[in-house]
Amino acid sequence: MNDEKSFPEPYWLLKESDDKQMEFVVVLVSELENGIDIAQRCLYKNKISIDSINAMSDNNATEFFITTTTKVAWKVFIELLEAGHDFDCFVLPLEGREKKLLICDMDSTIVQTETLDDIAKFIGIGAQVSEITTRAMRGELDFRKALDERVSLLEGISGNVFAEIAETVKFNEGAELLINRARKHGIRTVLVSGGFEPVVKFVADKLGFDRYVCNKIEIANGNLTGKVIEPIVDAETKLNVLQEECSQSGISVELACAVGDGANDLPMLQAAGIGVGFEAKPLVRSGTPYQVNYSNLISILLMMGIAE
Repeated sequence: MNDEKSFPEPYWLLKESDDKQMEFVVVLVSELENGIDIAQRCLYKNKISIDSINAMSDNNATEFFITTTTKVAWKVFIELLEAGHDFDCFVLPLEGREKKLLICDMDSTIVQTETLDDIAKFIGIGAQVSEITTRAMRGELDFRKALDERVSLLEGISGNVFAEIAETVKFNEGAELLINRARKHGIRTVLVSGGFEPVVKFVADKLGFDRYVCNKIEIANGNLTGKVIEPIVDAETKLNVLQEECSQSGISVELACAVGDGANDLPMLQAAGIGVGFEAKPLVRSGTPYQVNYSNLISILLMMGIAE
């Protein structure tokens, strides 16, 4: 699936001279009957004794508590990712497992689709805009140029279109529970999106995010001008929001979890303590080992040890 060298090293991986035994948890989310067997064989192969096993009620998840060195834990993580079976898995230290900050992308992460594509489809230019979006999210096009090109095609459309699209937004499975439980456990939640404010604000308010950051589109005489108001929210902005939130909260980035799917999310994902690619594009899948490809957003809660 992925070569070990393609992933940036996690914050918890120590230099060989400093490596030491630590308590880890392996979280397996699998509907496969043999998923647990696969995980156990991987651990035994690496001469790791399982301290305890906990079957979780959500998402067919299982926790394996182990004690091993950071080097071996990283090796196990990679081997499970390469197992080629339809399950999601996460390996992380028990210390600092529950994070203090959760930053989420919106389109194709919290909500099911790309809302700008939905607007384009609504006005009859869906295929044209969707093709640009797909290439940008794969990292094949510069995000700013792709955004400008797509928005320019909306010139003359009524500004009310965003409100109409907001009312039709559908959330990805587990989105509401993810934010509700995170806030219940004292985790600050931030929605950061390259989408536009009428939709982003609706989603943030609906789910109860503590803050949202997004783009704003220019409207004149009630219609879209086809221009984005500066400054734009891009990959650098998302990274800056992560760093700013950590600084203001007085926490290290290791205590932050970020979630996204596209190329413009990758710098943020790689800077966070845990950066999760959610049903992500190939560039993101090769850029972070923490991935949700087969289950849903509830798995992010289980990874952080939040069961209720």
